[in-house]
Amino acid sequence: MAKGFKQGFFILCLLFVLTACRGPAFLPGSGTNSDGRITMTLWYWNRALDDRLLAQVERRFPHVRFQVLKIGGGYDAKLRTSLAGHANIPDIVAINANIATYFPDADQFADLRLLGAGRISQAYLDWKWQQGIAPGGRVIALPMDTGPTALFYRADLFKRAGLPSDPVAVAARLKTWDDYLQAGVRMRQATGGRVHMFDNINNVFTQIMGQSRQQYFDAANHYIGDRAEVRRAWNYAARVHQLDLSAKATSYSTDWSAAISTSSIASFVGAVWMKHRLKDAGPETAGLWRVVPAPGGPGSAGGSFLAVTAASPHPQLAFAIASWLMSAHNQLTAYLDTGLYPSTRASLDSPQLQRPEAFFGGQVTTKIFSQVAANIQPVPNSPDADVVQNVLQRELTLIEMQNMNAQTAWSVAQQQIQRELSH
Repeated sequence: MAKGFKQGFFILCLLFVLTACRGPAFLPGSGTNSDGRITMTLWYWNRALDDRLLAQVERRFPHVRFQVLKIGGGYDAKLRTSLAGHANIPDIVAINANIATYFPDADQFADLRLLGAGRISQAYLDWKWQQGIAPGGRVIALPMDTGPTALFYRADLFKRAGLPSDPVAVAARLKTWDDYLQAGVRMRQATGGRVHMFDNINNVFTQIMGQSRQQYFDAANHYIGDRAEVRRAWNYAARVHQLDLSAKATSYSTDWSAAISTSSIASFVGAVWMKHRLKDAGPETAGLWRVVPAPGGPGSAGGSFLAVTAASPHPQLAFAIASWLMSAHNQLTAYLDTGLYPSTRASLDSPQLQRPEAFFGGQVTTKIFSQVAANIQPVPNSPDADVVQNVLQRELTLIEMQNMNAQTAWSVAQQQIQRELSH
């Protein structure tokens, strides 16, 4: 067992012992059953957590009756409704990458610093841990999975276009987004426009922003989304459209799946969990895809969190359960079971993560994703980031689908953002 696993396991065992010795928090009372067990509840959405691990909670915590609710569509709306109404609130909740939108209601969640979070914080990637800290320093959630990004590409299509196809050569050739655009022009010319280097320009913009050291707001929550970093990502996305390098296949749509299946898309930058999306969309392309570091450097897209609500009558027990679920050993198990990429340092270092993947020609793609995850830098987050992102994405769609002028779309977007932020 690796040193990191031993340390993490010792910390969680100590936490559990200390928790069990607290006494009053575990006496029969609210949420206690006739058999003396305490009922604990957890909400999550499909694939947010490993169901096999959830089924082990009662064995690990024999004094607990563990009830989980897997919510389909509208997860955020249901959780926010419960929090706002102060009714039917679970003890533990999953929160998606939009965790900053919960910062204005940070008092609805237990401050994990008071429950022992400081003893385990170093087990996690620093940038991921920082994302769960609300303004004022309240730690409202533990890191779950991460979304390090890389370049997915079809080796056969690259070779057909006269581009390098070996991962080492591709990584050397496509170091910057300028390099990537030039290769895109080569792909279009070599295939008569039948194969596109990019899936859609919204994804180009999103992935460049995911690599940026500045997002839409600074550390003081001042809007900076009209400045150079964002404009640079916008210009690259617009350039992809102007050069006709995009398949115009909207992410997560049936059109995207069809474009993958029919070999209309030669590459895209995406998060680690896009491996499963690729396998579902194009099983017949198995063995043809490869992965290399993305042009422009390390980036992140997505990743979830696990929080203890302030309404829980047993916050220390809820934290012990959440900590166990998010331990290094269990994060590794969750990846092997469901593909949830770990946020714990020891998990990323585990030899079990280093397995060749037939779909990617025998590559060990986790070497790339783990290296990216280790080098992502924390950036300021804001509750209004989604507002800005949504406006910019709408205007980019108009550029791609209706050929709207890029400068006009930028001006319209900035005006709309200012209106929405002033409400």
